[in-house]
Amino acid sequence: MQDIDIRKVLCWIFACTSLMYIVLCLRSIRTISQNYASLTLSNLLVFALFEAVVAAITGTAWWTILKGEPSARGWGIAASLMHILIFLRPIILGIVWWHHAGALVIGIVGLVNFLPRHEQRNPNLHTP
Repeated sequence: MQDIDIRKVLCWIFACTSLMYIVLCLRSIRTISQNYASLTLSNLLVFALFEAVVAAITGTAWWTILKGEPSARGWGIAASLMHILIFLRPIILGIVWWHHAGALVIGIVGLVNFLPRHEQRNPNLHTP
C-alpha cells in the first residue's frame, strides 16, 4: 500500500478552503453593500477582509505546494495558522461554537507537517 503524502492532502484542503472563502467574501460584500446601515469598518474587517485574507493565503499555499516552490513550507505554515484562526474566530467574537473544530485539526496537522524539524546529526558520521 502506498503512503499518503499528508502535504498533498493538505494542499487540496487549502485549495477547497480558498474557493470556499472566495465565495464567502463575495457574499459578505454583497450583503454589506445591500444593507448600508450595517456598512461599518468592523463589519468589513470581521467578515469581508478576514475572508479575503483566508482565501489569499490558503490559495497561495495550495499553489506553492502544488508546484513544489521553495516558499511552500512558509505558505503551508501560514495556511495552517489561518485554519486555527478560522476555529478561534467565533470564540474571539464571543460565540462559543464548535462547528469549526475540523479547521483546528487541519491547522494542527498542517503545523506538525510544515514546521521545520530539528534533526540531530551524529557528528561521528561523515558524508563524503
